Amino acid sequence: MAEKLKCIIVEDEIMARKSLTKLCEKSDRLQLIGVYENAEEVLASKITEDLDLMLLDIEMPGKSGLELLEELSIIPQVIFTTGNKEYAYDAYEYDITDFLKKPITQARFFKGIEKAIFRQDQLDAIATASARNEIYIRTEGRHVRVSYDSILYFENVGDYVKVITENGNHVIHGSMKSIDSRIQHPRFMKVHRSYIVNLDKILDIEDNTLVIEKSVIPISRAHKPVLMKSINIL
Repeated sequence: MAEKLKCIIVEDEIMARKSLTKLCEKSDRLQLIGVYENAEEVLASKITEDLDLMLLDIEMPGKSGLELLEELSIIPQVIFTTGNKEYAYDAYEYDITDFLKKPITQARFFKGIEKAIFRQDQLDAIATASARNEIYIRTEGRHVRVSYDSILYFENVGDYVKVITENGNHVIHGSMKSIDSRIQHPRFMKVHRSYIVNLDKILDIEDNTLVIEKSVIPISRAHKPVLMKSINIL
């Protein structure tokens, strides 16, 4: 089953919020993770950093929906919900997924959601193709492209994971469990609770250790049988 789109509602009118909430709950492709009355609440929550879709009213007390978009570092898919057609040009400028004019009917709402699903499925397909060859590591405000072939191993160090590559090292905040679940490459294997290695970079295996370049990496007894089955032994 396809993953659900994580979405939020940003709407100052209580009846409109309730109506949109009910419509979202009827869709098996939407996961409603937040309902907000204004732009300030959204900015304070920082929820847009892990979001697929925003159902956004434009005319609200305080910051408008357009002003909210101006302040976001990452803009998810957006469906405008407004009673004013004059914002259609702004929708074009922001590459908005759809523009729903109030009052919003169920049929028109789901037509907009279908557009969002189609666009997300396209993005997922592109990301999956890219994930076979590379990852992007977020560090110091940048996203550094690293090919899988250049990675030697991952090492867990407290609340961080070190990515050891042929060209240098990177440190990212996160758990080894999270890294293990997100690596989409068959040649990477967890050999110890603190290490994930690139099988193509192993130089030597002896007892409960392996060598990659000049690093000696432990192998746990639980992981060694799987490791040995993953290599060609003459």
